[in-house]
Amino acid sequence: MLNKFKLQGFTLVEMVVTLTITLGLAGLGALKINEYREKLILENTVKEIKSSIEHAARRSAIQNRTSIVRYYPSLKEIIITGGKKPQIIKIEPQISISNLSLLKISISGSLPPHTITVSNHQDTRRVKLQMTWGRAIDDK
Repeated sequence: MLNKFKLQGFTLVEMVVTLTITLGLAGLGALKINEYREKLILENTVKEIKSSIEHAARRSAIQNRTSIVRYYPSLKEIIITGGKKPQIIKIEPQISISNLSLLKISISGSLPPHTITVSNHQDTRRVKLQMTWGRAIDDK
């Protein structure tokens, strides 16, 4: 006598529901990764701007030279002059910087208090430059 075993498996409806849920979760993950990437680019840009300006202030004080920080929005570059060779900082296309057209760092390494705003499409960071105290402060 032949025993017929009924094979258990997914029906077509169960398969479609499973695939829909899986693809939905994968899509959500992709959106979160892009959001995280944008935030990471913003944070790294802020850190690079701060450290470059602080470095220019220290160099000005040590070398007894004035340094100039200029932002060129059309080129998406910050150029710091005052040393032997200008320092060029490339800015990502999705980042915008305001209130940084021209900064002059004196021969003592100081500049008047100044606030720079760095933003992407979702987030904004403000950096307070108080170089008479020798450091830049994040204003989150």
